[in-house]
Amino acid sequence: MYCCVIDVCGDYATVRYERTGAESQVALALLPDGVDVGDRLKFENFEYERA
Repeated sequence: MYCCVIDVCGDYATVRYERTGAESQVALALLPDGVDVGDRLKFENFEYERA
């Protein structure tokens, strides 16, 4: 499942999933280092990686 980072605030990033349009807050500790607004990520097997 692919998503895009739409906001980074404190220790959390808000991501929007492409397939559903749903938004979710994800702890930065679970995301790749240096993630920033506009980055596209792939969520698979409960892990996020750059797409």
